[in-house]
Amino acid sequence: MCDPPQGHARAAEACAELKKAEGDIGAIPQKKNVFCPMVYAPVTVRARGEWHGRPVDFRETFSNACAMGARTGAVFALDG
Repeated sequence: MCDPPQGHARAAEACAELKKAEGDIGAIPQKKNVFCPMVYAPVTVRARGEWHGRPVDFRETFSNACAMGARTGAVFALDG
C-alpha cells in the first residue's frame, strides 16, 4: 500500500520506485553496480493488487535473492 506507504520496513522506498515505474514492477530499473554470486537458489515472487485502479499481477522467478533485489528494488524487501 502506497497511500500512505505501509506494509514493510522499506515501503516508502518501494512506493517511490513503483511511482517512477508507473506501477509496473517489471519496469523498475535494474540496480547498477550490484554483483550477485553465481549461486542458484531460486526465489519466486508475486505481487497482485491495483495501481491507480489498474490491476497488477507480477510473478517471476529469479536465480537467487540478490538477483531479485537487483531487479525489483525494495518492492520485495520484506526483511528491512
